[in-house]
Amino acid sequence: MRAAYACHCGECKKQSASAFSMSIAIPFGQLNVTGSVKTYETRAFSGKRKQACFCEICGSRLWHRTPDTDDQITLKVGTLDDASGFSPRGHLWVSKKQPWIVIPEGVPAFETQPEDVQAWRESLGQE
Repeated sequence: MRAAYACHCGECKKQSASAFSMSIAIPFGQLNVTGSVKTYETRAFSGKRKQACFCEICGSRLWHRTPDTDDQITLKVGTLDDASGFSPRGHLWVSKKQPWIVIPEGVPAFETQPEDVQAWRESLGQE
């Protein structure tokens, strides 16, 4: 099973309507879409293109990606039929987390976005 992580940034909190969002990274080529998807493209703070992909019917965000630099997508765990086996094995943007969220000792956590995304994924057991 892929390792899930929690992101506490403002954008993830807004798009999930919660205190954080949970995601898993998977290679884009492993994605099998059976319905229609709408894509919204913007620029990240870094200037890179980023795409948010939504269900055309209900509008839920399904995944996002940075197509210019990464072949991975960030799939939203809440969109899975059974997400019961996932718990966060890492945390991003803890500088923006709610004060009542306690991150367990020994769990990888970054104040903002990790500079070395590959090292981050490896720390979660993903490549």
